[in-house]
Amino acid sequence: MKIFTRFLFVICFFVLSSKVFGQVSNLLVNGSSTHFTMQSGSEISWSYDLPVGGTALLEIWIDANSNTFIEPLTDVLWESFYQIDGQQSHDGPPDMDGLANGQIVFSQPVGLASGEYIMSFSNNNSTVMIPGTVTPLTSPAFIISGNVTVPPGKSAQYLALSLNSENGEKFWNAITDINGNFSVLMDADTSGNPWRLGIDNTQGLSPAIQTPDRINLTLDAGVQTSYSGNNFTFLAAAAEVNGTVKDDDGNPLAGTDVFISAYMQGWSRNTRTDFNGNFSLGLLSSDLPANDIWLGSGNSEDNSMVSAGIMLPTVYSGNVLTRNLFVYKANSTISGTVTLSGNPPNMNLEIYASVTDTAFVRTWTDYNGNYTLNVTNKLYNYMVSVAQLPPGYMPHSEPAHPGQTNVNFTFNLTDVQQDQSTIPSEFSLSQNYPNPFNPTTRISWQSPVSSLPDGKAGRQVLNVFDVLGNEIKTLVNEEMEAGYHSVDFNASELPSGVYFYRLQAGNFVDTKKMILLR
Repeated sequence: MKIFTRFLFVICFFVLSSKVFGQVSNLLVNGSSTHFTMQSGSEISWSYDLPVGGTALLEIWIDANSNTFIEPLTDVLWESFYQIDGQQSHDGPPDMDGLANGQIVFSQPVGLASGEYIMSFSNNNSTVMIPGTVTPLTSPAFIISGNVTVPPGKSAQYLALSLNSENGEKFWNAITDINGNFSVLMDADTSGNPWRLGIDNTQGLSPAIQTPDRINLTLDAGVQTSYSGNNFTFLAAAAEVNGTVKDDDGNPLAGTDVFISAYMQGWSRNTRTDFNGNFSLGLLSSDLPANDIWLGSGNSEDNSMVSAGIMLPTVYSGNVLTRNLFVYKANSTISGTVTLSGNPPNMNLEIYASVTDTAFVRTWTDYNGNYTLNVTNKLYNYMVSVAQLPPGYMPHSEPAHPGQTNVNFTFNLTDVQQDQSTIPSEFSLSQNYPNPFNPTTRISWQSPVSSLPDGKAGRQVLNVFDVLGNEIKTLVNEEMEAGYHSVDFNASELPSGVYFYRLQAGNFVDTKKMILLR
């Protein structure tokens, strides 16, 4: 299931501390209350009771000394996340019965690396733990191996690597040995090609910077079954931004995504907070000096919260900046409508609301243009903006306050907008909008009439690439009519960072840069 994969590899879903923590009871992992067992690639399941609508903190620890007890100075925290009774969020493992009935259940096949683990289920008064053993896949079809080089004085052992399928439905793991070596063992199912290899638990190596951010692999048993040399290196940081992420009651938030981006300079970094809510992000000397830097935290797709977001001053080599971030629980709304030339948009338009150097939220209109933003009344002055507007409509923002309704937007085609019935005289690729984006952006271009007998513009290919030049997705590959075209690119399965899109049509080739900023 896609849900579990995202929780492990993209962003740790979290719930603000105002949620009621339930007393965990009747805990079973793979049907056992004492010690679970499973083979890599088989199904893991858990269930437990708690008060209706309650929330529990879950942690997965690598039991380094195999003593079945969590010892934070010895064992290694792989992942931490929250589950809510009845919650089926797409950004974390859901309560699969979908009912706020006092019981949480979950199951999914997982490719956990062989080893000893401890699963911890906690609330603010008690913790229930179940240790477990994962045995290796008996007959792996593929072996993906490599090495991780860490900074001097840091341990290369117990880093958890994940090989994640493109469709997000499968993953396989490996854990590094004392020398940083690893081997991912997986079965013969390559339907998720291309696969993405990355490291999950790098917090202890911060502010060192991992390179590459990930490695893309297309697996083919007809070509080879062993893929070696998949190496990662951590580079020393020339500057650092650190701090703590807390909720609006001052409680630290563990396992929360934190990102930093200087999108005008084309780079971004991301990490997650540790168990105490602390984070550290490094910048390379080639990034510096850097200005117009955006620092943020939280999940803008979770409508129960308001994400943190601030702009940083110019950062120079040797700087160490400390900035604490606050993520608010949503307890109010701002609502309104959007019309295009007096008509409903007949599409989902993205809506943003931000508070300067503090926070932001986002949502989507329905096809009639209606929207509701979930905000906090602890912040008062919001600026609401509409993204994803079709070509020819000039974006603008409106001030709004918690509880305000009828924050309406009316957009009309600009006077200088070219008549869309006019056939363009040349190819042109536009900058995507919005940019930066999360997770969807629109790419537009224009095509002239070619010399083809049917009067079409000819075959056009629009591809998306990562910074290493690996092709991520083909958005268009077909014969196109002459005129104006646009396509939406959804990057919900991709990490924050810089990407490129390229249009090829006959002798015309143009490439532009875009920033995915979570």
